[in-house]
Amino acid sequence: MAQVVPQLDFMQAVKLAWSRVKETTGRSRRSEFWWAMLAVGVGGAIVGLILGLIPGIGIWLKSIVNVAVVILTVPLMMRRLHDAGKSDGLVKAYVILFIATIILGIVAYYAARSLALGLMSITGILSTIAGLGGLVVAIILIVYCVQDSEGPNKFGPSPKYPEGKPEIPAQQ
Repeated sequence: MAQVVPQLDFMQAVKLAWSRVKETTGRSRRSEFWWAMLAVGVGGAIVGLILGLIPGIGIWLKSIVNVAVVILTVPLMMRRLHDAGKSDGLVKAYVILFIATIILGIVAYYAARSLALGLMSITGILSTIAGLGGLVVAIILIVYCVQDSEGPNKFGPSPKYPEGKPEIPAQQ
């Protein structure tokens, strides 16, 4: 029977994720991923709410925080997908759609301010389509990220099952 390494607690997971913030290779366990995502998500939401209250530049500062959150979580998400035996291509698609949504949203905002209603309509529609595409990809990513670790795979040894995934005996 293979040994199962205990899951990480909140502080261990956040410290580990932060220490590996630039690593896109390797694997991350579910506990590392979800605890770190909770910390980043709650922290980003609190900072975003506070920045959103600043008149004039608050929306820009909030957008910068949102982009920073995505940038910081991309390597962690890639490692989590590797642990579940999945390719990180969906993360790349998500980032592209996220950036497209932001850029098109900014263009639509300025088009509306300058009363270029035709441009605003087109970019608004494209921004919505990119945003919905990003939502679909995000849902697929969540499904992949909740899956259990595989044993050793092409991305390296399993951090959860260092001696291989245990066999589940067939019930009779």
